[in-house]
This record gives sequence, C-alpha cells and structure tokens, in this order.
Amino acid sequence: MHRIPSIRRHGLPWTVIPLVALCLLAAITSAAQAYIWATDAPATVPAGLTFVPTGTYQTRFEAWGPRTGRPVVLVHGAFESVAIWRPVAAQLSRSVHVEAYDLEGYGYSDHVGPYTTGSLATQLQKFLVARHLEHPILVGHSLGAGVIARFVLDHPGVASGIAFVDGDGLSATYPGTWVPGVLPDPYRTALYRSVVRSGSLVSTIFGLACGPDCPTLTPGALDAVQRPFLVAGAEQALLAFSSRPIVGVTAPELSRLRATGPPALVVFGAQDDVYPTRTPAQTASRIGAPDPVLIAACGHLSPWSHPRQVAGAVRSLLDRVSLLDRVGK
Repeated sequence: MHRIPSIRRHGLPWTVIPLVALCLLAAITSAAQAYIWATDAPATVPAGLTFVPTGTYQTRFEAWGPRTGRPVVLVHGAFESVAIWRPVAAQLSRSVHVEAYDLEGYGYSDHVGPYTTGSLATQLQKFLVARHLEHPILVGHSLGAGVIARFVLDHPGVASGIAFVDGDGLSATYPGTWVPGVLPDPYRTALYRSVVRSGSLVSTIFGLACGPDCPTLTPGALDAVQRPFLVAGAEQALLAFSSRPIVGVTAPELSRLRATGPPALVVFGAQDDVYPTRTPAQTASRIGAPDPVLIAACGHLSPWSHPRQVAGAVRSLLDRVSLLDRVGK
C-alpha cells in the first residue's frame, strides 16, 4: 500500500506559510514604525538665513556682489538648493550682482504646493519683483531650466538672457514616478528617511550625479546638501515632486523661444548621463542658442564640479547681451 506524499516533505505545511508571511510583515511594519518614531524630530533650520515674501509664503535666498549692473539670477534643479550655486556665484560676483533662491518645496523656502511648473514660474516672477531685479540674466540648472522656460514664455521681455545648464527645459515622465503613490506608509516614510539620513548614501548619490572630477563633499558641504531634506515639510514636498512629471514645458512651447525669446546659452557636462548625447545640441537649436558649451570630464552637476567653466560661459552671455544693448542704442 502506497503512502500519499505529504506536503510536509518539502518544508512547512502550506497552511503555515501565510502565517509566517503575516508575522514577517508585522515585524517589518513594526520596525518601520519604530524607525519613524525614532526619527520624527525634523532638523533645525540654520540661523542667519535671509528670506523674502513671495506671495503667501517666504522664499529663502542668498545674494553676492555689488548691487550694480545687470543682475544674474540662479535657479537650482531637482533635489538641490542655493548651495549648488555657491561656487559659481563666488566666480561671477567679482564683477556682477548675483542672487540665488530656493524653489518652493526645496531648500529652506516654505514647503507649500502645488509644486507645478506654473507655480514655480510664478515664484520666480514674485522673487524678481520683491528683490527689484530688473531685466536679469536667468540661469537654470537641470529642472531650473524648465522653470525659466515657463517664466520666459509667460513673461516675455522681462529676462535679458537665459542659460540652460545641464537641463533641456522639457517636461517628462520617467518610469517609477508611480512608486511613491503605491508604496504605503509606514514603508514609504521609513525608506525615504533611511536614505536622506545616511550621510554615506547622500554622498554616494551626489558623487555619481556629479561626475568623475567632482570634489569630495566636506562635512560642511554635506550638511548643506543633506539638511534641507530633513527640515519640517521637506519629506512631503519631495514625495509630491517625485510623483509628478518633471517640471518643464512641451517641445513646441520651447521652440517658441527661438523666435521670441532673449539671447540664450546652453551648457552641459560632456559626461552627463541624465540626458542623451544629442540633447545639448538639440536644446540649443530649440531655444536659438549658439553651439552648446560642453565641459570635459563633467557630469550632471557642473555648477558644483566646474564652477569656473560655468561662470565663464555665463559671462560670455552677459557680454553678448551688453553688445546687443549697445548696438540697439
């Protein structure tokens, strides 16, 4: 007489497996919730920061150089703040007035929505008015190029020149933007905090984006990069940003700048792996800029890794705008 094979021959009975899985899920959930409770206190905002009212909220900014001549306004990209522009500002401010500000939802500006391209362009408009910055050169890094593109289309004649640095100004949807909305709490919050609270992970991600010639982050520089992710409201704002399409305009809208926009400049790291190799030339053609400036041995964070080259390119745009002014007169 043959025995009927038992499912126990291959391990636990099938009836036990769901129970084990449920216990494992409960353990992971408890660990995630405990981690959230342990890390619930937000980081403090550094003392001595400067803010300006932009509508119903406060925008943090920094200013460098003499308050004379044509101003240069620097707009940072995704997951960045004013800090990314400090090396470039140090170069430019020897001869021109430079200002940079934190986009709403980033850095130390108030974390208020809706974090759309239109709302970010409105913030730029209100910042220029509040700071009395007339006919500036607007320089946008990565996502910041999309903010500038929307602003110039909505407010023609305000900017005297535009520069796209490591950015094409286009809106796009990347794979994975659905993940934040699908991953429930407490797992989503625990995952976010485990990444942004790890100095080694933040340094590694920054270095990979920056490229081969990226200077090592000092403790002070790491704090400038990492702390904005840890202040009150940052978590919710960044999760909202990550679930939306990339800030920018459509290709037909961008192409309107070729005919109606101000003098333009495009700068890219030659080893920027965020965009296809054709993007710099394609972007320059769309917005009516000369051949793009390509910085050798440079990744996606050229303002940080190669500030002298970026500043030099912006100065060339300033010279071009000044020449056009003289010819116009």
